[in-house]
Amino acid sequence: MQPECLDGGTVVLRPLRDDDLQAIVEACQDPEMIRWTTIPQPYGEPHARDFVHAFAERGWADDTRAVFAIADPVTDAYLGAVDLRLAPDESAEIGYHVAPWARGRGVGTAALRLVCRWGLEVLGLQRIEWQAAVGNVGSRRIAEAVGFVVEGTCRRRLVHRGERVDAWIGSLLPGELR
Repeated sequence: MQPECLDGGTVVLRPLRDDDLQAIVEACQDPEMIRWTTIPQPYGEPHARDFVHAFAERGWADDTRAVFAIADPVTDAYLGAVDLRLAPDESAEIGYHVAPWARGRGVGTAALRLVCRWGLEVLGLQRIEWQAAVGNVGSRRIAEAVGFVVEGTCRRRLVHRGERVDAWIGSLLPGELR
């Protein structure tokens, strides 16, 4: 699978690049990102470089992940990232983050909608799963706005900073995208 660029009007999804490294590092200093994700702490440029080159590039190369930078359609500035972790059974798990300077503008919703449309229509996915630690209301709002149905709470589903925590889990099926 080759990296693609997807234009959603209000956001562009494109491959991650070296010129995103500083913005990725800055975004990963955000207390909310630290609170809700498993990004290493402290987070520095070697982590960002690994994210861009090992995680993203390898995922594209071996068809296991489609990782995109969320970018401003005018300036091409980094606004966050979204990825589909692809399974061999026509399903995927979604992951995303929005940089603190881009929040409150609908960036996350637009990016999630765009990558899910691509996954369902182009890749032929039959199920996209979302999960987040219970309490991550921002992530849940974005997922629900796009059409994900929260199916329940899984007890001790996620390991977060060495501790098992409960997680919300939801899915998006063909025909449910909003």
